[in-house]
Amino acid sequence: MTGLALATTGLALMLRSDLLYIRGGTRRVPAQIIRHQLRRRGGATLYSAVLLVPDERGGFIEVRDPLTTPFPTPVIGERLPVVHPIGYPAKARIPYPWFRAGVYGVLGYVFVICVLELTGLG
Repeated sequence: MTGLALATTGLALMLRSDLLYIRGGTRRVPAQIIRHQLRRRGGATLYSAVLLVPDERGGFIEVRDPLTTPFPTPVIGERLPVVHPIGYPAKARIPYPWFRAGVYGVLGYVFVICVLELTGLG
């Protein structure tokens, strides 16, 4: 039962964060890594890339990538393409399609297994 709740919550949160990308169009723009935001949790240091992204009005905004890693990657100064929903440049993120597909796959698998176990079909 706990596994089902965790899988359902995880899928719901991921779908909620991807809803703007799914419903509307996306725009791919070049961005540059300008620094890393540091977080310390229980003795571990975690890094999030801060991107300089062009906005809709011709200026630039700083956006923190939602993915947190144990090492500062990509390197500062690197230029790379990012995607954001049209009209929402503040929601820009580095595209990690295989990572996102893997997370959806694992959560979907756990959800199906838990539902089959709960219904007695598994």
